[in-house]
Amino acid sequence: MEPFLQKRLLQSLEHLKRQDLPRFHVVMLPDFFIDHFVCFESVEKTCAAIKSIAAQGGGNLPGVIQRIHQGGNAANTALGLARLGLSTHLICQTDPFGLHLLQFLLGKHTVDLSGVKTDGKLAMTTALEFQDHFENIMIGDPGSVASFAFETLNDHDRELITSANLVGVTNWNLNRFGTDLACKVFATAKKQNVRTFFDSGDPSPRRPDIPELIQKVLMNPSVDVFGLNENELNHYSNSVNKTQEDMITAVESLKKKVPARIDFHTALLSSSVSGTTTVVPTIPVSTIYRSTGAGDAWNAADIFADLLGFSDDERLLFANICAGQYISSSDMGHSTIDMVINYIKNNL
Repeated sequence: MEPFLQKRLLQSLEHLKRQDLPRFHVVMLPDFFIDHFVCFESVEKTCAAIKSIAAQGGGNLPGVIQRIHQGGNAANTALGLARLGLSTHLICQTDPFGLHLLQFLLGKHTVDLSGVKTDGKLAMTTALEFQDHFENIMIGDPGSVASFAFETLNDHDRELITSANLVGVTNWNLNRFGTDLACKVFATAKKQNVRTFFDSGDPSPRRPDIPELIQKVLMNPSVDVFGLNENELNHYSNSVNKTQEDMITAVESLKKKVPARIDFHTALLSSSVSGTTTVVPTIPVSTIYRSTGAGDAWNAADIFADLLGFSDDERLLFANICAGQYISSSDMGHSTIDMVINYIKNNL
């Protein structure tokens, strides 16, 4: 990393008036999942063990490390923002047990849960993680995330949206009303000049709906920031971008179609494309515990730095550090400002 950029980011963070950070309000919607992580050594050994157990008529697969954690793009991003000191509000639909989990997982970190509805179904994901693969396999039940519509919002939710500094809509890919929800939420937000953020998630399950999403949401000037990763970029650019140069070229080509600033993140680099293109490499990480949630951690830091007015390269470096710290954290903890400051000081 460039030492001069690190020093500028360090100065920006040290000069923050932290007592003023809670004055920034961010609303995230509409997804919360409970994530069940199951950790295996390798794909081949795991498949062989499962086949062997099935062949003998069933049995137990002992010694498998498992964890329960908060999930969902909106919920995890809200938690990341709260850890950085902003006032965050989650709007979603789950069941009473889901609210109980949210109170334990997010409420204790000051995330406002007044927008959580308990008349739905808990969304759950089982994430199969393998030591020999950075990628993971997600097995999900989207619960009420799949049917969260604009009409699900009540007067309190709309008040939260119109009084926020930024509202973010995520997980379009699993919500069959996602296009309509994003259009109407952003239109509501823009009545009060609220900044907007959109991250569709992996669009592959809804390939036929991508043209409509591009036309109605991404080409709409009510979207200020569009966040995506390399897998999502391949679907929106209709190409497989193998090199870093290909990726940046594809992002710049996509920017010609959409008015929003595009904030792009990968395992190797991140970039921000508006009138100009800024590229910052990711930080080196010695131990990677997971890839799940890295994008949420990156988005949270990106939104934070956007609202605080950081320069593009400072914002990208800040988001890269937060994402790197998240995937290298054994307890799946989001970064705090002090954690980022200490990282920079230790690596200058």
